[in-house]
Amino acid sequence: SRSHDDLNNLLASDPNDGNGAKKQAKASAHNYVDPVKKLALQKRQQDKQALEKRHRAILEVRMAEHSLNMAGRKCVAIDCEMVGTGDRGRKSELARCSIVDVNGKCILDEYVLPVGRITDYRTRFSGIRPRHMKNAIRFKSVKRRVTRILRDSLLVGHALRNDLGVLGMTHPVDNVRDSEKCKRLRSLPGMDDYVTPSLRRLSEHHLQRIIQDGEHDSVVDAQASMELYRMFEEHWELDITMRNKDLMDDEF
Repeated sequence: SRSHDDLNNLLASDPNDGNGAKKQAKASAHNYVDPVKKLALQKRQQDKQALEKRHRAILEVRMAEHSLNMAGRKCVAIDCEMVGTGDRGRKSELARCSIVDVNGKCILDEYVLPVGRITDYRTRFSGIRPRHMKNAIRFKSVKRRVTRILRDSLLVGHALRNDLGVLGMTHPVDNVRDSEKCKRLRSLPGMDDYVTPSLRRLSEHHLQRIIQDGEHDSVVDAQASMELYRMFEEHWELDITMRNKDLMDDEF
């Protein structure tokens, strides 16, 4: 049986005037591939495949190293609630700090007595009320405990600059996993890349769970941050590794 192209060529041919033969010759010329260009294209494809194979090998090694490192390292998520102190409550101070482990189990949840006088409890968002301050502990005491927990830990959270800022702390950049910064995690339908989604929106989209529906709960928020990290952990770590391909190429 003839192929579809063969039938088209046959129908196009006309033995009386030779136009069919001309059309066939033109088609053949159109389909001609320069052998040199063909070899160059094949070489580029082979080089691309070899590079991709090299990258996959490096990524596998890096992920294995990550797994080994995680096996002997703590991974915790933190979230803080703030109140306003000073003139019209403009200064934010720590009023509650919560930390959960890699499984979402709460390992610290303390109400904190701010250094300044509270002038705005921000209850609508913070969930903090005057009664919570009756048994609150001093800021310095909480900071010491948080410092011990975070030491040598992978720190997970959302907009961690706010939590670390109100604690007056820093953390090694390489050990920070902020859901606000993860491009793969924050890419949501109908949202521009330059817009930062809230933890509530990330939770609703990825975890199918509504949080922060009114007053916030720092334990719930920390748990949501950890779940998001665990959900995207493999791709997240790969993205971090892929940020510098030049270094990866130098290894091989």
